[in-house]
Amino acid sequence: MSVKAGLALLKAEMGKVWRSPILEITIALMAIMSVTAVTSLNELVVHSEFSAAFQSMIAGSVSATMILLLLPLVVMCAVLMSLSFARDYEQGLMQSVLSLPVSRRLFFITKFFAIVLPLVLISWVLTMFFVGASFYPDMLLVVKFSCYILPVSFLSLMFCGGLSVLIALVIKRTIPSVLTAMLANIFFWFLTTIYTKKSLFYANYLCLTPYKGNLVFLDKILGIDPRVGLDVVNAFEFSLPANIFGVLTIFYACILVIPMIVYFCRRFEVCE
Repeated sequence: MSVKAGLALLKAEMGKVWRSPILEITIALMAIMSVTAVTSLNELVVHSEFSAAFQSMIAGSVSATMILLLLPLVVMCAVLMSLSFARDYEQGLMQSVLSLPVSRRLFFITKFFAIVLPLVLISWVLTMFFVGASFYPDMLLVVKFSCYILPVSFLSLMFCGGLSVLIALVIKRTIPSVLTAMLANIFFWFLTTIYTKKSLFYANYLCLTPYKGNLVFLDKILGIDPRVGLDVVNAFEFSLPANIFGVLTIFYACILVIPMIVYFCRRFEVCE
């Protein structure tokens, strides 16, 4: 199929997924979570004369905003992705579309990125808006640091989307797929709330989990110290460099998406 046909299919899929009020609900939910990361103007005035402290505060605000956005991001991605695949299969729409001269690979990619790309864009815009509300004297720096949100949120949603598609294609029923995908991704998100402490010996390895590793990667490229207990000096967050976490996030982004594309194109049976 031509690029023009692929773009038309992507546009149609985005129109179906993001029809009102889904888009409004998503933006409102993420905005409510983001607004709590806004730094008070009093704190801004105290530090605005110090360039290094000012940049550090912007980086910390970007990181804090991403932490708050992660839960609504993965929840909305899990719900919409499982809805998109399971509902289309259950209602027979997938069978109808694939009976036409439509590439399975293109069909999968358009359905997948029709959900991932808008969520990435929304997270980036909201981060710039709410961080900029606190640090408006240097919007150029705000935009620069906010751009780090783009690869981190994209790679996080790749893993979330891959897991959700796997669940949807296995269960093939709308409501069970949505609930299972949402709970599975909330479980991985919950691991990000556990900080490394000696009393929790396993917590030292949690930085290697999907969403936790992505947040550590963001902190490292922003130059923020890892969020670990002060009594843990040999935690992985300290000992591993940023490029290791970068490779780890890419690995998690591909570990389910690529097999799902191969399975959908070669093995998945669309007729019961």
